[in-house]
Amino acid sequence: MSKAEVVDDNLRLEDHEKQLIQRALRKFNGRRKEAAQELGISERTLYRKIRQYNL
Repeated sequence: MSKAEVVDDNLRLEDHEKQLIQRALRKFNGRRKEAAQELGISERTLYRKIRQYNL
């Protein structure tokens, strides 16, 4: 696998993750605790990803 393929796959994974987080936040009207539970991640991880993706 070339570097370009790895970078492309990582971007797609990040885009997918961002979409999942956005959907969970919408589903629970911005309630991060419930969104984190839905996603199967800790609240702390969700907060970090929200900052990472500027959500």
